[in-house]
Amino acid sequence: MTPPLLDVRGLSVDFHTPDGSPVHAVREVDFTLRRGETLAVVGESGSGKSTTALALSRMLPGTGRITAGSVLLDGRDLAAADEEELRAVRGARIGMIFQDPMTSLNPVLSVRTQLDEVLHAHGRGDRRSRRARALELLDLVGIPDPHRRLDDHPHQFSGGQRQRILIAMALANEPDVLLADEPTTALDATVQEQILQLLGKLNEETGTALVLITHNMGVVARSCARVLVMYGGTVVEDGPTAEVLTRPRHPYTAGLLAAVPRLSARSGTRLVGIPGSPPDLSLPVLGCAFAARCGLADERCASQAPQLEATGGDGHHVACWHQDAGRPSAVPASASASAVAGRETSRHPVAVLARGEAELEARLECEGEVDGAPLLEAVALRKEFRRRGRAGRRDPLVAVDDVSLRLEAGETLGVVGESGSGKSTLARLLAHAHPADGGVLRVRGQDVTRPSRQALRALRREVQMVFQDPYASLNPRMTVGDIVGEPLLVHGIHPDRAGREARVAELLELVGLDPSAAHRLPRAFSGGQRQRIGIARALAPEPSVLLCDEPVSALDVSVQAQIVNLLADLQRDLGLALVFIAHDLAVVRQVSHRIAVMHRGRIVETGPVDSVCEFPQHAYTRTLLAAAPDPVPSPSPVKAPAA
Repeated sequence: MTPPLLDVRGLSVDFHTPDGSPVHAVREVDFTLRRGETLAVVGESGSGKSTTALALSRMLPGTGRITAGSVLLDGRDLAAADEEELRAVRGARIGMIFQDPMTSLNPVLSVRTQLDEVLHAHGRGDRRSRRARALELLDLVGIPDPHRRLDDHPHQFSGGQRQRILIAMALANEPDVLLADEPTTALDATVQEQILQLLGKLNEETGTALVLITHNMGVVARSCARVLVMYGGTVVEDGPTAEVLTRPRHPYTAGLLAAVPRLSARSGTRLVGIPGSPPDLSLPVLGCAFAARCGLADERCASQAPQLEATGGDGHHVACWHQDAGRPSAVPASASASAVAGRETSRHPVAVLARGEAELEARLECEGEVDGAPLLEAVALRKEFRRRGRAGRRDPLVAVDDVSLRLEAGETLGVVGESGSGKSTLARLLAHAHPADGGVLRVRGQDVTRPSRQALRALRREVQMVFQDPYASLNPRMTVGDIVGEPLLVHGIHPDRAGREARVAELLELVGLDPSAAHRLPRAFSGGQRQRIGIARALAPEPSVLLCDEPVSALDVSVQAQIVNLLADLQRDLGLALVFIAHDLAVVRQVSHRIAVMHRGRIVETGPVDSVCEFPQHAYTRTLLAAAPDPVPSPSPVKAPAA
């Protein structure tokens, strides 16, 4: 058997808090990686996935330190290497794709400069050859018109396009090991498929080993031969992907799989989350870290930590005292996305959105809409952005083109499409964060396309947004109480402090947080908790419409299930109307009543969500459905490399 390219043994990482107490982020992690092998690392936020990846190339932030173990790259221990050795390894032999592109890309430097820097640091050619390589990389990761976009800055790209630029930087020097930390989180299904194909091609043709950190089980099933499940900083299960995803032995793995939304599930299906929260790693863990959340736990689980042991001759290992009992009777089957996408014979009531006000009214009559003004209505909305092109020209970019829609109280409209298709721009038009260049916007029958200051204030109270990145949209210097209470002060709902504090406590309870959270800062909360804070803030002025722009894309599957169920409960209890923008078609199907598919700034198909998903009419919709990853491995899963 060939020696492993990367051999990790007993890896442990601690962080030290301001009071000096350690946080045991990673504890005794073991795994090997051979050339051409693909390994997925899954688990909830805080399980130690990203910390493990950063520790491999000694890029731990702040007070993070490797306290035990070794990281052997071709026999050289990186855990004991000096900085000069590490600089030669980082970016050349080990590439890293980070999760958040906006914090990883320099906002004041062009894409050309940042790609050139990566190549120049490792002596890759002269300036002309580096420019040619930069264009080749942008084309490789699917950036349209790379010659035109090479001198653009990160803020001029969509979220998915920025992620592609990060991937291009990581691939620039053709590394031996690629560490991909949630590389497809911000990407829609088609671009996600392109990136996975790209990584797979690189893996096959150059032998680059891939460590893929993700919460998307469909991505794991499609692209990785082995999977490592982490919880509480330790490995609780590992083995062949097909075996782990179809016959999980650990209750935690079974819980993660149960929380995964399925494209085959019909609208309104409630997601199943894992109750409770991950353990506090600053406290000692005496027994099984999952015991407090496990329905099978007994006294032994609370007092004795199980060791990772083989459970058969197929390389499947589990750390659980109840591994046989933890095995679910059946993992929910999922219909093949490609089979669903291929149905073209039956038609749903509305295939392609009619444009123009008269056509829109006729279409709504066909759908059986009730008479009277809808809660929110857009007719032929248009938005252009102008950017400086060659020779100083101001080239127009049409982000939203002739889009019409309507939304009734208590209804959820799902909006899907590729990055750059205009989804987020449409949300900002509906909230009047961007003024429309054409068309009409009405709320409760009133034209608010070009509102007065007073009308705009009323619109901002009626229509609120829940943003994709909860941490970036929360002021890190304000307490949660001040963040949630600020809309109350702005709109004069509770001018007295006592009234605001009482209302903030109600809102925090409404979204499942303890009222005592009001006195803490956003950094003290997990990603899912911060998203709940963002939802509480949006609910503060008592809106009728919530515009949810990718509200769960950055969350792991268990927290995603909690947030999706929370939004469904709030809609039922408060009568809210939702515009739910997402790239995960399975999530959109389960939360939406109707769906609108956007492509190049236009809505190309719309109708009842179950009908669109089962009987798509537009070729682009079928492409989206075919690209949606299935969490159940195919009969021919990714093969492991030969020993």
